[in-house]
Amino acid sequence: MDDQTGRQWSRRLTAGVLLTGGLLYGVATAFYWVMFPDDVSETASNVAVAAENLGAWRVETVLFALAHLLLLPATLGLAAVLAGRKPVAATIGGATALLGLYFSTVHLWHYNAYFGALAGGGVDADAARPVTNALDGDPFVMASFAVWLLGWLVGLLVLAFGAWRARLVALWVPLVLTAGQVLDLVTDGVPLKVAVSVLMVAGFAGLALGVDRSRPVSTPAGRATRATADA
Repeated sequence: MDDQTGRQWSRRLTAGVLLTGGLLYGVATAFYWVMFPDDVSETASNVAVAAENLGAWRVETVLFALAHLLLLPATLGLAAVLAGRKPVAATIGGATALLGLYFSTVHLWHYNAYFGALAGGGVDADAARPVTNALDGDPFVMASFAVWLLGWLVGLLVLAFGAWRARLVALWVPLVLTAGQVLDLVTDGVPLKVAVSVLMVAGFAGLALGVDRSRPVSTPAGRATRATADA
């Protein structure tokens, strides 16, 4: 396999995981809000919520875990495709988004798997409250939570707008992702959260299509000649 074929397969793989990861992310978000539409007033109440439908809670946990498993390499691949065109956006957006996804994965298991385990073991919200209150008040936990939210929000949008500036995608792609991210932060309720899911899936599909259609950045003739002469 020559370099050109390898790069082509790399782009296709990146496009595939972007599409699949984005789809799983949207499905997981919609599934959660459809199955658990009631917002909780305190963190410990998630134990009671999980206990009401433990099977659905664990399905949602697995969906989010699979989405993160794909979005981590997808983000890295998108940054790599963008690096030859918009290196600053690729570096800042890629590093920030990857950091956000990492802490999102940590919190995924902290909240979803943790509360599922407590509910499965018959632990009630009152028993879990001292632990959840301690975690909610811990500066390190809160800082990592902020890194998750801001890193994923800022990093993804920097990559998306960078892809638009590099002419990999149309303007609607970063705008749709912006709308999805902002709505997810400021809204509640099943209809709006399902709308968020649709927007995010559409945005990731646009990124995937742009990556799949992209072509390698050509090396200027003068630079290639100089490199050959130096060799």
